[in-house]
Amino acid sequence: MSGYDSLNLGEEHGHRLDALKRSQDTFERNTEYALANLTSKLSEIEERLEDRGHSTTRRFDTLETDLHEAKESAEARSDELEESISATETGLARLTTRVSALERHLRQAEGAVVVDLDVDRGGKLRGLGLAVEEGLAAEETLLSAHQRNVLQIRITHYQQARQALAGHRSTVRDAAAVLASTAAGDRRRKKAEQEFTKAAAEARKSQERIGRLAESAQGAQAEQAADHARRAKSAATIEAGQRARTQLRVRLRSRLSDALIGTDLLPVWFTTALGPMAPPRRAEEWLETALDVLAYRVTHQVTDPVLALGSAPNASQAPGRAARFDELKRALRDWG
Repeated sequence: MSGYDSLNLGEEHGHRLDALKRSQDTFERNTEYALANLTSKLSEIEERLEDRGHSTTRRFDTLETDLHEAKESAEARSDELEESISATETGLARLTTRVSALERHLRQAEGAVVVDLDVDRGGKLRGLGLAVEEGLAAEETLLSAHQRNVLQIRITHYQQARQALAGHRSTVRDAAAVLASTAAGDRRRKKAEQEFTKAAAEARKSQERIGRLAESAQGAQAEQAADHARRAKSAATIEAGQRARTQLRVRLRSRLSDALIGTDLLPVWFTTALGPMAPPRRAEEWLETALDVLAYRVTHQVTDPVLALGSAPNASQAPGRAARFDELKRALRDWG
């Protein structure tokens, strides 16, 4: 009797149990194999990660070393540059001293000629300069473009408020006409009632707004009228000043050009404030500043041989000249 018979199982059931056992054994073997394979792969991954970690550490150490070397090299070059700049400044100071000594020697030499950039025979240049200042003073009494725009905005707001009020009143009148000509059940009446209520409220708001804007607009109109009157009165003076400025700068530019290309020495005040010549990259800007200084000197009859602008003017007595003096003083900081 088979083992299965002793368990009261038929032969067919016995075969099924055998097959199930074999399947279970196969599954267990496959599972163990898969687990072993997975464990092996995990070990390989861990080894690779460890190798990469070592490699990354080595790369980081190398990078840190390179950065340290680059920093040391940059610091060394910075020190060398500072030494070079210091040596250059020292050499420039010596050269400046020698040039100054040579220039003093030339000025004391027999036959040395210094250009007189301030000469003004007949006072024609000063007359042009005064005309320029008179024109500028007249311009300063006028409102700027920004100020005129602000005034116009105030007036425009008032005008827009009046237009809005007129529109609301027109709506009120139209709605009132509909209400007066329609019966209680008319479909147009309800819409007219809504329009009347809304427009009446908006009209009250617009009326209040107009009250606030009216005084501002009236003041703006008065300022506009006064500005128009000043413009009409000073138009000729301003135009004459603009023409005088063009003529003055043309004459001074010609004089300065002749002096720069000539062989005579430039005045001490000029070289002290502006140097002996224009810098290559900012020549036009330098020239304009030089012309401004020349115009200031001839206009105000400055003859100081050392100071380009002479003594500072009294701001309370001549505010316009004092403002111009400060402006030119700031401009000369770029060149002296």
